[in-house]
Amino acid sequence: MAFKHGSKAKVYANGYDLSGFLKQFSVSAKADAHEASTFGDTAKDYIAGLKDATLSAEGVYDGATGAIDAILEAALGDDSSIWTYFPQGESAVGDDGYGFDAVTTGYEVSTPVNDVAVISTEAQGKTGAERVDSLHPLGAETVTGNGTSLDNTASSTNGGAAYLQVTAASGTTPSLTVKIQHSTDNSTWVDLITFTAVTAANQAERKAVTGNVNRYIRATWTISGTGPNFTFSVAFGRK
Repeated sequence: MAFKHGSKAKVYANGYDLSGFLKQFSVSAKADAHEASTFGDTAKDYIAGLKDATLSAEGVYDGATGAIDAILEAALGDDSSIWTYFPQGESAVGDDGYGFDAVTTGYEVSTPVNDVAVISTEAQGKTGAERVDSLHPLGAETVTGNGTSLDNTASSTNGGAAYLQVTAASGTTPSLTVKIQHSTDNSTWVDLITFTAVTAANQAERKAVTGNVNRYIRATWTISGTGPNFTFSVAFGRK
């Protein structure tokens, strides 16, 4: 079993890498249980209800343009904030994490007289806490390419959800189109999910798919423009 220090964690939100601002990040996942006991039962009976997830973060304040204060204040009340969280970091294909399509419900700034200025935020997940695997750790690409494939050992039938975070973009008329592909044999690949084309930094998207997902999956990307350079993270989780 591979343990890693908490300082390795990575947190991305709405196309921004917040890792350098945050000191703590927490996820709480739960599911409702509704009592279905009837006459004659000798113990209470329950049926599963809706899943729920909340996330919270604490960190240091930075009010500069494009820094954490501007990012989180703008997200407050947003119907769809896209978060990706890797508790042990994201450095290789297959690293485990969580994805959230969430509503940011709280943001606080605090300035204690004897300490650094700090921030905290809370968000309510709309799709629960979706477990994901990295298919492209946050990094720069300048040309079209394919990521390393991830072997699930078998196909699955309940679909899944994919997350894209684009933190930087440069060049003249740059364009990035990212896809999730799947395969039965790690040789012949078929498109599974296609993200909206990205032409600027600080973009994020979640896309879901239903039905069969083949044994192998990978990220693939098409880049065009003059001198294009994109920094992005891609993750996918099966249901």
